[in-house]
Amino acid sequence: MAEQYSQEDKFVASVIQFTNWAQRNTRTLVVAIVALTIVVFGVRYYFSYQAQLHNAASSEIRAIRFDLEAGETSAVVDRLRTFLIQFEDTPYGREARVLLAHSLLLENRAVEAIDPARRAAERVGRDPLSNRAAFLLAAAYEEVAETAQAIAVYEDVGRRARHQADRRRALEGAARLRALSGDRAGAAALYQEILGLIPDDSPARSYYELRAAEANAQALVTSQPASEATSSDGG
Repeated sequence: MAEQYSQEDKFVASVIQFTNWAQRNTRTLVVAIVALTIVVFGVRYYFSYQAQLHNAASSEIRAIRFDLEAGETSAVVDRLRTFLIQFEDTPYGREARVLLAHSLLLENRAVEAIDPARRAAERVGRDPLSNRAAFLLAAAYEEVAETAQAIAVYEDVGRRARHQADRRRALEGAARLRALSGDRAGAAALYQEILGLIPDDSPARSYYELRAAEANAQALVTSQPASEATSSDGG
């Protein structure tokens, strides 16, 4: 019984002590309560605002996709630029950059497509959206005759993408550009790299084996005149 009274006395004493402290520090207590209320309200407002922003971005990007599928690329370009001003920091920001680069390429505005494609392709190999942006970036570089940059992008995707289909497509693009720029040996090496991705029983092997053999043969033909000239000079 004495122990019970002792615990009750301690509780009553603590209540009295807090009451006395509150009376002496009324202003501090009020300020603390107001500050806590403001913080709670601010957090709730932030999350509510973010939810509204996310919903607005989601609705707008769906409408933009619909217009793009309908072929309204000119209008879509302007809407996407506005979208990026308003919603760049939402989860739809990178998709908007990809759609912008795609739309600009369709409008034959490859120079303008480079920046949004490059910014959307910062995570090549990690997700399909970045890979798609990288392919658009390489295509834009091709359009403006920046062949070396296009090859570099294709080769980057070809070695970092997770899916073999993306890697094969990228390496094939790099091989094509190397061949067109006169680097037949480099093209042959890339075709050999593609063959390393393909199973031995795949019907696609014969196609890439043929392309590798053609590139090797062209590389030999290209190198022969220089060798003959050297021999002639030596004679």
